[in-house]
Amino acid sequence: MIEILNKMFEATPDKSMIVLNVKCSGCGSQTIIKITPTSDGFGVMGGILFKRSPDRYLVKCPACHEANLKTDKHKKMGKIHKDSNRLK
Repeated sequence: MIEILNKMFEATPDKSMIVLNVKCSGCGSQTIIKITPTSDGFGVMGGILFKRSPDRYLVKCPACHEANLKTDKHKKMGKIHKDSNRLK
């Protein structure tokens, strides 16, 4: 992902912030992500970027990212019973 962000800023050296206005790959809502270079990498606000391939990325809005974190947490805690939301 760092490589992709580096390429974005190399293509626009006069910008100190890049703003992406894209659709969330989870729910399809418009998501505005602001990216700034920092002393130890990049700061990203407004959403989450995931590397998809060497030159492509996926975007998740904060709500979809949070929902995925909760789902992953439940999967790690135990199996969800097929007929209910209870964990076994």
